[in-house]
Amino acid sequence: MDTHQEKLLCAELCMLIGNATTRLRRFQTDGYTVSFSEFAARACDDDPRLARRVLLRAGWVPDGDGDWIIGKGVHPLEKAIQWDVLEATCESILDDYRPIPDEKAA
Repeated sequence: MDTHQEKLLCAELCMLIGNATTRLRRFQTDGYTVSFSEFAARACDDDPRLARRVLLRAGWVPDGDGDWIIGKGVHPLEKAIQWDVLEATCESILDDYRPIPDEKAA
């Protein structure tokens, strides 16, 4: 069972990926594809459970060979948002909900 914080984390990451994939109309119709393992590693702190929940909630579906798609899955996700921008934004969001304990406080 997910905690309230985990649900909020998932919702915020879902909003980010949803906003990224709907902002460029010329690519929106053809849709996007992403490697699930790469998305989990780079956007969800190596948490495949969180990655699956985020992608499902954002309207993505598995498409075989470890890829997930939205729409027709024609374009790589990088057409919607650069990986470094996505990683930095996701890291910031993850830090809000899953802060790394301060060593001095331990």
